[in-house]
Amino acid sequence: MSGDALFEPVSKYVRHGYIVLEESSRVQEAVKAMRENGYGSVIVTKDGKPVGILTERDVLYRVVAEGKDPKNTRIGEVMTTPLITVTPDTKVSDAIAIMSKKGIRRLVVMSGEKIIGIISLMALVGDSTGRSVLLPEVETEEKVKCPYCGAVFGTVGELSKHIDRVHIGFGLLSEERLR
Repeated sequence: MSGDALFEPVSKYVRHGYIVLEESSRVQEAVKAMRENGYGSVIVTKDGKPVGILTERDVLYRVVAEGKDPKNTRIGEVMTTPLITVTPDTKVSDAIAIMSKKGIRRLVVMSGEKIIGIISLMALVGDSTGRSVLLPEVETEEKVKCPYCGAVFGTVGELSKHIDRVHIGFGLLSEERLR
């Protein structure tokens, strides 16, 4: 993703396909729907209004790891709530910052009461496992400013490590990731 892409609206990266199920639905039903549609999440509603999201990670950690029966567990019991949403015109940089701050990987994009789709961290930053490169340390007399939080750093390398550690959180740009 280029630096200019950070200022583009999330609508450019939104996935318009999604699954919606009522919170009373069973986990097994949700997982089957995810498998059949090739999605990793389900938007959960209560009385037709979006209230949460159920992800593969929720199923793994809150159902499987806890020994719950997916046939008898309602998705409303194990979903991530409250549902964090953004509008289609939200900047990519703001969406990444929200996900980082909230410790989540998906945001539901809504226009008023209407669901537009889902934006994922993976869609924004990609799967960089095979594409990581070391960025050279650039010396400059001017300080560099973080585009997400405004923190000031002496080098581009320090800024890069800060963004990686604080705003992205995956070690995408750090040397440790490449070893």
